[in-house]
Amino acid sequence: MTLATLAMSVWGIEVVWLKLDRPTAPNPSSAFLVSSLFAVPGFVLGVLTLRARLAWLLFAMVPLFANGMLLFLPWIVLRLRGV
Repeated sequence: MTLATLAMSVWGIEVVWLKLDRPTAPNPSSAFLVSSLFAVPGFVLGVLTLRARLAWLLFAMVPLFANGMLLFLPWIVLRLRGV
């Protein structure tokens, strides 16, 4: 979850920067790449924590969904916007 938090903070900084000073804000594609540096290892670690018991599955779903959302949702939004 630490890696998901770091990836989400990249997007938070991007959104605030766009709101405060749009001309100097970095491209959202670069924010996606930087956040992916955190989200990909977080997703892999979430997969590696899966075990045969239901409790482990429920425990691992939190980082899997958080990091998966950070990987796929920005990509979908950037594709829809044509960036």
